[in-house]
Amino acid sequence: MASLSNPGLYAKIMDFQIDDPGVALPFSRRLARENGWSPEFADRVVGEYRRFVYLCLAAGHPCTPSDEVDQAWHLHMLYTSSYFGRFCPEVLGKTLSHEPTKGGSHENRKFDDWYSRTVESYRLEFGEAPPPDIWPPNNIRFSRPMQFKRVNVADYYLIPRRAVAQGAWGLAGLAGSAAAIGCTTQVAGAGMLGPAGSIVLWVGGTVILGAIVLALARLSRGRGGSGGSSGCSPGVDTFSHGDSHGHHGGHDSNGCGSHGCGSSGCSSSGCSSGCGGGCGGGGD
Repeated sequence: MASLSNPGLYAKIMDFQIDDPGVALPFSRRLARENGWSPEFADRVVGEYRRFVYLCLAAGHPCTPSDEVDQAWHLHMLYTSSYFGRFCPEVLGKTLSHEPTKGGSHENRKFDDWYSRTVESYRLEFGEAPPPDIWPPNNIRFSRPMQFKRVNVADYYLIPRRAVAQGAWGLAGLAGSAAAIGCTTQVAGAGMLGPAGSIVLWVGGTVILGAIVLALARLSRGRGGSGGSSGCSPGVDTFSHGDSHGHHGGHDSNGCGSHGCGSSGCSSSGCSSGCGGGCGGGGD
């Protein structure tokens, strides 16, 4: 690791215990559950969240997190005693809070720039590039607006569109194979399959296709997401992290707005009102 500009602050942030001792559902496991991530990936995201918070105070410019890091930040804010009672006053010495974006192309360009600067400061402070599966490049980070909805996965299967597309190609291949087998049988004059045999072929192919799609859906749950934008700038008293809905002085109706994903910003100005319009970003 490169020489940190504030090693004492970094050590305090990395050593901070988010959870109370002995909790049944630790912070990182809840983060994994709510985002469909593997426990290992969620642990890595928490580590990157800590690094992002450090950059907010040490980089000397506005910073924007990846969407994955943003989710860890949002969730930590829901742990109000941990975040607002201990982490901000005792470790950071100031409040790091969300603030909504004003919207529009200007805001989009702003957070794109903040994200680039954050990644560059990451390299300078830590002596390495951020992991691309948690900190994707700008063209992926800001590629499209996020459209999140709460879904109870106990009642629904979640299948990525990519998996459906891949399954469609698989079905086409099975159909072609079945047709080829049928033609071969007819040409040979064997007549061994008959109507019942053809039905078995189609049913078997459908079952195989379904298994492929479900396997792809399961694999996708262990990965991180892509996301919107966020930002943060050093100051005197308060940090404000903006999303497309963002937060200010703490959180919204659920502690940090409609918990989801998107662009966010964080600016540490002299007071919560000073940060108020200072940040923004896309979807929370």
